[in-house]
Amino acid sequence: MSKFDFSDPELIPEGIKEWIQVKSNIQLSLPDSIIMGKVLQVEFSDSEIFLLESGMNASILVFGRDGTFKRRLFKSGNGPGEYAQIDFFLLRESSILIYDRSQQKFIDYQKKDFSSFEESKTMDYFMGGIGGFVGDGLFLVSDSEMQENLYKGYGFSNGDISQIDYSVENPGYIEAFLPQSISENGAEKWLVQSFSEKVFRITLDSLMLIRQIDFGSKKIPDEVASLSDAYELYEVIDQGAYYFAVHNLIWREDLVGFNFFNETIDNLNFGLIQNGKAYRFSIDSDLKELFLKPIAVRKGLFHTVLLPGEYDEEAIELLNLTEVDDEKPILVSYTIGQ
Repeated sequence: MSKFDFSDPELIPEGIKEWIQVKSNIQLSLPDSIIMGKVLQVEFSDSEIFLLESGMNASILVFGRDGTFKRRLFKSGNGPGEYAQIDFFLLRESSILIYDRSQQKFIDYQKKDFSSFEESKTMDYFMGGIGGFVGDGLFLVSDSEMQENLYKGYGFSNGDISQIDYSVENPGYIEAFLPQSISENGAEKWLVQSFSEKVFRITLDSLMLIRQIDFGSKKIPDEVASLSDAYELYEVIDQGAYYFAVHNLIWREDLVGFNFFNETIDNLNFGLIQNGKAYRFSIDSDLKELFLKPIAVRKGLFHTVLLPGEYDEEAIELLNLTEVDDEKPILVSYTIGQ
């Protein structure tokens, strides 16, 4: 198995501007009547952009690829076709599937106007996933417990949410899963398994091991895979200076980039491997906060949304924007490297 060597990264202590390669920025024409909260998820169809935002009530905002506002999925409640929360959503060919963990249900809305829907109750619990497979297939991550200290783990569905085939997994790997553990580069979708830092290609019915991030002596002990108790995990983390939980993986011909935790979950770092060299960035400035903590990796790029009040003249200069409505959010797509 090939590895990405991150055993001895060089710390880059200062500026980040020369490392950020902006590919596109789109000012989103959000109506004044909508106050956007923190953006938790971003997905793309061929013609539209879908953002899950956590305002006073969670909603999904839909924009054209030019930033034009199209519509909003906002059906908060406990009745049919309503959700108490949106934990994540999956795009399908003609619909959008949202998951409400508190009510243990999926709701499949027609994508064009959200007017019709189909609900599916589930006994299992889920933490995230991704769609976009042939035949509306789905990949899901479940933290539902089984006997013998195992979780249901990784689920594969051919489109029928009531028919999920599971590949059971150790609890530690699942408990450490983040939505950003899944990345997408067009046709290819990857899962980075936290703690093992193994990179899997996600297919319609299985995971294929293809790489591993090598942290060398910083690798967290293998025993964490069997831990389901957070206190036990913190005890292991406190015993050493470990790197762990790779997410937001971008893998292009010329570079590999990712987020990871450095010693504690309060110390998020960014890692880069380019031209055979490994670099580590601490996140210790406003600009780094904006660009070294992307929302997601989709279409082979990092994506983040800069909300009004978050971006200043330095950020605007980096984006090379000449006209800016500072009351509108900006969707930025970019890579990091030299």
